[in-house]
Amino acid sequence: MKKYLWLLMLMTYVVFAGEITWLKTYKQGIDAAQKEHKPILLFIYKPGCGACEFMEEEVFTDKMVYAYINDAFIPVKVNINTYKVPKDLETYATPTFQFIDAKGKKLRETLLGGKTGKYFVDILKEAVDNYKKEEKL
Repeated sequence: MKKYLWLLMLMTYVVFAGEITWLKTYKQGIDAAQKEHKPILLFIYKPGCGACEFMEEEVFTDKMVYAYINDAFIPVKVNINTYKVPKDLETYATPTFQFIDAKGKKLRETLLGGKTGKYFVDILKEAVDNYKKEEKL
């Protein structure tokens, strides 16, 4: 059954290669990060948030951004109003981005607000570098 699930995920990735395929729960992200040995990008959003919409419509559709996220991260997107995350990852502002490892440990400080594509990729690269350093320890 797990083989079929991974095959389905792979096929979804190929079909939607121009998009980010977000997982919907923190637990799904932790499980996937443990299996794939990748850091997690946790995107906490709120419907109607202008900066969240900017990120989704302008930044996450940028090939440089979505290609890097799909390659280097386990992307998880949760609604601040309906989903709880661990206490140390909670926020009251959106969009909020947390960069964490498979144990839930932060790889860099929390990022708040909408950002440009280039700036966001630089932050993503910093988080990946921190993850790689941590993995070597």
